[in-house]
Amino acid sequence: MTLTGPALWWRLLVIGGLWGSSFPLLRMVAMDMSPLALAALRGLFAAAGVLAFLLVTRQLGGRLRLRDWLLLGTTNGWVPNLLTAYALGRIEAAPAALIHAATPLIVALLTVALLREERPGRRAVAGLLVGFAGIAVLLGPDALAGRASFTGGLMVLLSGFSYALGTIYARRVRPESPAQLALGQQLVSGGAALLISLPLAPAGAYAVPVETLLVIALLGIFASAVPLTMFLSLLARARVTDASMVGYLQPPFAAAVGALLLGEMPSALVLTGGAIVLAGVWLATTRAR
Repeated sequence: MTLTGPALWWRLLVIGGLWGSSFPLLRMVAMDMSPLALAALRGLFAAAGVLAFLLVTRQLGGRLRLRDWLLLGTTNGWVPNLLTAYALGRIEAAPAALIHAATPLIVALLTVALLREERPGRRAVAGLLVGFAGIAVLLGPDALAGRASFTGGLMVLLSGFSYALGTIYARRVRPESPAQLALGQQLVSGGAALLISLPLAPAGAYAVPVETLLVIALLGIFASAVPLTMFLSLLARARVTDASMVGYLQPPFAAAVGALLLGEMPSALVLTGGAIVLAGVWLATTRAR
């Protein structure tokens, strides 16, 4: 049975809140360590968290789908993790989360070609146009001025495209064991980033303070492993556009946690562009009565 109403919304709120918190947590450590090492440690801590959950609940076992592990570990793992780790050394948490909120718009666009039974209607197309207008407001001034934050914003947008591809794929396969798939995805994510970092990361990239490791552990377990497992489970029971509404809910949590932990108060331009993006997401992911 397809999830709707309160059963859908409490899941969206929890997933959106946890994922939204990842932006300020990443921002706390992204400027002080190698993005390659950060992506690797994030994936490995997340894999450890999912593995511990599977061991405690005795769910470890069953048929392994290595292709799903590799595909989702790439599209929803090491590629966006690296992009986001690089980006958050160049852009603040709140605008990063707002740009990332375009992911549902990208999902809606990809369904036209890849998931035809859930292709967007006129309302969704209107949402796509409004949402991308908001992204233009967020990125436009920095693009003209050639500031570094434009590069950061573009990286966040590319990470959203990668997540959108993974979301479409996960919806098509509808995993029977979301937690086990999350384990494989994070193992591939952390392992691939680790292998890439060994020849490319600077010397001492993994020699980080204990406080930084604690932040990365929180990021990997509570802002990656837990929401990812919930999201994969949600994709098996909800429409892909409804599930992607977590992108609509992430920015408020990112802004709130960012203001609390980093003192980053969003500017008027960020609020304006973000409001336009979120209006587009709302149009694209809701259906008229």
